[in-house]
Amino acid sequence: AQVNRSENSFKSVKMTYQKPNRRNPDDWNKPGKSVSTRYKPDIHLYIDTSGSISEENYQDAVKACIKLAKRLNINLYFNSFSHVLSQATKLETKDKTQNQIYKAFQKVPKVTGGTNYEQIWEYINRSPKRKRELSLIMTDFEYFPPNHYVEHPKNLYYAPISVSSYEWDSITNWALRFCEAMVHIDPKTRAKLLF
Repeated sequence: AQVNRSENSFKSVKMTYQKPNRRNPDDWNKPGKSVSTRYKPDIHLYIDTSGSISEENYQDAVKACIKLAKRLNINLYFNSFSHVLSQATKLETKDKTQNQIYKAFQKVPKVTGGTNYEQIWEYINRSPKRKRELSLIMTDFEYFPPNHYVEHPKNLYYAPISVSSYEWDSITNWALRFCEAMVHIDPKTRAKLLF
């Protein structure tokens, strides 16, 4: 997916006959190069650091984020959350090694406590810039949404915080409960789970 403007730009080179060839401008049979700048959406990560998340779960989530950053070669925005949302941090991960990215994650302070997704939804909906970002919550799904309606962000997706086999059954059970409880807010929540 592409957006009109973001921090994550990349160059797109296309051969076209609409531009003359640089080396042979008089030869109409040779195409020229057209270079345009395109933008990938900014990615904003929200990692659950509530009391039910172990340090091992957090490390698994950070490793998954590092793989994502390396594969896409983009910068990331990051928040940790529990019942409190930490301050947003921009992690300069573009063109960095895995060790450098890991050290950047370690410098960001974590919050702890209960779990509350509603604060993230409101945080995203307050800003048009954050509404355009691709947001990803990495969590264990141990949360029940409120009984009242809250606008659910369009570009918000959910991923499990850990994929270890001994916790997988618990995470899938909590995810199913979360989807069932979200019917009055967003009936298509199951399509936003990335597993």
